[in-house]
Amino acid sequence: MVEHDMKNMTSLRHLLTCNCDDAQPEEACFQKRLAATIIRDFQSAVRLVRDHFPRYLDRLSGDQLFRIGVAFYQEADIEKARSCLELAAARDGSWQHKAMLLVSRTYEAVGNDQRAITVIQDLLDQQPEKIFRRQALKRLMTLQSQGGNPLSMTDML
Repeated sequence: MVEHDMKNMTSLRHLLTCNCDDAQPEEACFQKRLAATIIRDFQSAVRLVRDHFPRYLDRLSGDQLFRIGVAFYQEADIEKARSCLELAAARDGSWQHKAMLLVSRTYEAVGNDQRAITVIQDLLDQQPEKIFRRQALKRLMTLQSQGGNPLSMTDML
């Protein structure tokens, strides 16, 4: 019932309050609970992932990983943010290029500008949409002006 009706509040309450039966694998139970929690209260979902970090990350969808990674980034939990965002960036979807931009920011945050530049160059190699390309080029030029690996404009285009 719950799997097919995640917007039904009765189903959500039931899923959040009941324990998974012993026959159900932990990973599946976690996924269902997280999906229900995201709909109900996103910050509770972030806490749920934090409580079980890094277990089950590989079971989450790219969209879930991206959204939770952004939340960790906003909370300045850089290592958890990077773990989620790198997994999201490795999966195809509309979040992929946004995730790569944020992954580069996590490296900047810990002072690893060379790795940030590498991530941005990988993003540019994928020929992202114009908006992401523009943001990536702007960050790349900023990082390079701060002493990173210099490239010519033709290398960036």
